[in-house]
Amino acid sequence: MFKDLEVFRKVFDEVTIKTLIQLRNARLLKGVIGIVKEGKESVVCNAKDFNDNWIALKIYRILHSDFKKMYNLLIIDPRFSRVKKDRKSIVFNWCKREYRNLVYAFKNKISVPKPLGCLNNIIVLEFIGENGIPAQQLKEIKPSYELYLKVIENLKKMKKIGLSHGDLSEYNILVYNNKPYFIDFGQGVRDDCNLFEEYFKRDLERINNFFKIFIGEEKLIKEI
Repeated sequence: MFKDLEVFRKVFDEVTIKTLIQLRNARLLKGVIGIVKEGKESVVCNAKDFNDNWIALKIYRILHSDFKKMYNLLIIDPRFSRVKKDRKSIVFNWCKREYRNLVYAFKNKISVPKPLGCLNNIIVLEFIGENGIPAQQLKEIKPSYELYLKVIENLKKMKKIGLSHGDLSEYNILVYNNKPYFIDFGQGVRDDCNLFEEYFKRDLERINNFFKIFIGEEKLIKEI
């Protein structure tokens, strides 16, 4: 199942394995199939629920994460300004922030994977893709004006509800059935954070740069 033993050791530590067992006992997860995406701070696994539906698990590394950087990005958020400065607390709260951002976005009809649960360093999500194969990232497909408008509509909704992604780009937008899904909300902040506007503008500029064939930056920023 896991071909790279080194990856396995850096992800599936004792705490993570116990968390997986707890999620199974809560019937949020039946079994993990494998790793479909590996990042510096986390991995994404495809898995099955008890109805044999595909789901996704985002697992944050505990022993091999840049917890000092995560801490500095957490404490600027009023919701997490008092987090304890130890590795486990930082990773757990980072995971919790991403989950809360996703729940808030999903409830407000932002196009994101449906959040199904969160425990410790693991988020359980709707699987965006087919037969255990994840949807392509925006960077992997040819951009279209129709898709551009859908991405912009998502951003408009986020602005309206006071949520910025904080790290949005063509790398963390999945496209499935010509619909964009924003993912990776770990750096996301609400509008009670003094960096909200800065983060939102940065997200907007990155998207504008990717779709620059369709519209100029100045016009896009004014529109939003």
